[in-house]
Amino acid sequence: MCIAACGVVLTVDQGRIIGIRGDRDHPISKGYACFKGLQAVDAHHGASRQLHTLQRAADGAMQRVGTDAALDDIAARLAAIIARDGPDAVALFRGTAAFHNSTAFRMHGEFLRALGSSSLYTTLTIDQSAKYIAAGRLGSWHAGQVHVDDTEVLLVFGCNPLVSHSAGGMLVSDPTRRLKAARARGLKIIVVDPRQTETAHHADIFLQPLPGQDHVIAAGLLRLILESSRHDAAFCAQHVEGVEALRRAVDPFTPEEVAKRAGIDAGALRAAADMFALASRRGAVITGTGTSMAPRSNLAEHLIQCLDVVCGHFKRAGEPMPHHDPLQPPVTWHADVVAPTRPWDKLPPSRICGVGHLYGEKLTATLADEILTPGPGQIKALIVDGANIANSVPDKARMLAALRSLELLVVIDPHLSTTAEEAHYVFSPKLQYERDDLPLTLGKSLYPDAWTQFAPAAIAPPAGSDVIDDWQVFFALARRLGLKMQYGGQPLALDRLPSSEELLALGLEKATVTLEAIKQSPGAVWDRRDPPATVQPARPQAGRFAVAPPDVVAELAEVAAQSPPEPATDDMAKAAFHLIVRRMRDVNGSIGMETESIRQRNPYNPLHMNPADLVRLGLAAGQRVHIRAQYGEIVAIVKLDATLRGGVVSMSHNWGRADNEPASYERHGASTNLLVRNDRVFESINAMPRMSAIPVTTQAF
Repeated sequence: MCIAACGVVLTVDQGRIIGIRGDRDHPISKGYACFKGLQAVDAHHGASRQLHTLQRAADGAMQRVGTDAALDDIAARLAAIIARDGPDAVALFRGTAAFHNSTAFRMHGEFLRALGSSSLYTTLTIDQSAKYIAAGRLGSWHAGQVHVDDTEVLLVFGCNPLVSHSAGGMLVSDPTRRLKAARARGLKIIVVDPRQTETAHHADIFLQPLPGQDHVIAAGLLRLILESSRHDAAFCAQHVEGVEALRRAVDPFTPEEVAKRAGIDAGALRAAADMFALASRRGAVITGTGTSMAPRSNLAEHLIQCLDVVCGHFKRAGEPMPHHDPLQPPVTWHADVVAPTRPWDKLPPSRICGVGHLYGEKLTATLADEILTPGPGQIKALIVDGANIANSVPDKARMLAALRSLELLVVIDPHLSTTAEEAHYVFSPKLQYERDDLPLTLGKSLYPDAWTQFAPAAIAPPAGSDVIDDWQVFFALARRLGLKMQYGGQPLALDRLPSSEELLALGLEKATVTLEAIKQSPGAVWDRRDPPATVQPARPQAGRFAVAPPDVVAELAEVAAQSPPEPATDDMAKAAFHLIVRRMRDVNGSIGMETESIRQRNPYNPLHMNPADLVRLGLAAGQRVHIRAQYGEIVAIVKLDATLRGGVVSMSHNWGRADNEPASYERHGASTNLLVRNDRVFESINAMPRMSAIPVTTQAF
């Protein structure tokens, strides 16, 4: 349910989980497990879990229906839509819960390919898609970053990995203990965040800027490093194009100008540049949703990654790599650049926002308009697996309108979420301890070392339930539609229902190990017998980083030409704030939001405010307030948070129900996505909307 994939030990009695703890023998998590993962008892056996297939009746109410009858009707409706409008009229949304379900993850792609549809949407293009844009126009280092265990300085922008566990390859599992150990051996930390997060408490230098200014700060750091020639000139000469053009482009961003725009101290910016640049090659930068959900996120991500590039903060030839991921084909890692490919330039623009696919996916921010906009390619049917897109995708009002307009909406979810409430059919899936599974794998290790684990089903689904594996929905529809499916690179027979274990074995066609070998490993964790590989020298035809492509230089010039924000003086401005995104410790996106033990601790998503701002507005903790933005308004309850910069408020965004009624706030919270319009402020290339640094006013309710 989380990228950290911490190992756990369950205590099971008479088919029920009665206890859960961290697995001290797990080679990565070593006994660590956080609160959200320890709620397995409530997640599997709690009253909020749906245990039967549901169908929307004529009066709008949800009623139980036989699973086979539901699949028969869905298949017939899909066939009619495809015959009339073509396969692209059928779309699939893969959510975070489905990413952590390896059989479902594989079956999604195979189902769409067999259907002939290119309409795949996932959370990746609405979460941190700026990372994909940076890789596409900057390039990437084949061997990857220096790991936190070997780093001398870590620069963190808009990321709080001690809570989110999301800094892949850096601080994922047991992040606090790992960070403290790195600090004890001498690691220096620089954090840039409008809130003094749990991670920022460990910082040597903490920059607390106005929200949405990460691109300005990164430009200022680059200027200081390049101006003083503290970059790695030899590395740049061999691997980088455009250093001089980048130097010219960031020239307007002097420390004083950055201080004025970002609301930080110029001396602190200089100190951060000194600390980062003087770390030689042993440094790294990480970013998170604070950067990727704010305005100019693509520019910010590009410039922040350029900091690593100009300083040469990458693994070099002869340095060790993590052990090989046994679920992936063998890879020889090289000390060279994977050249920028700009794949979006090779695709025709879509009918929405003029953008197209991003690495095989359509863009989530365009989904509502792809449903609502008539014409060729209009989506008429949508299957949602493991996501609550009515809450998690910006412009909630438009997304709800889109979902209600669909001819067919099918949702796979263990709870009757906001999205599921709009569905024609809801399937209740098995949860993680009721199914056979393998952990998420993405090629280059997400962890300090490679590992895998066969996790067999520990308990059976509840007696009398209709829960099924996610993949079975797609398999059953493919059989009813007469599709020709593949799995693991070979034809998949549809006349016999396979087991999940069979599919896991088939899905390892490119792995260096069989499922049987993984199952036989001591402690059910793959025993890495081979020595780790080392980084090999650069290849003859290696690429070069492009630090100053024309569109980046043009956007920098546009920013430089804009006037910095003026201080607020009038009465309305006294109530003006910037609303930023916030991770919650107890949930992963919307996963766990309906679990009883989690909701007891988090009945709603409060509006976090600095105490001085409360005093200034005459408000008090626990008081209800109106939050108004240009495109909508919500109600929230105030909670004190002295870690926030003054003039900044913070709120988690995956909450609320469809009605947005103030009376339901204490039960369901409020959705900040009602404050956002996807078609007003968005990034080029990936259509990423403004989900953070949102201008709002906050007044007593």
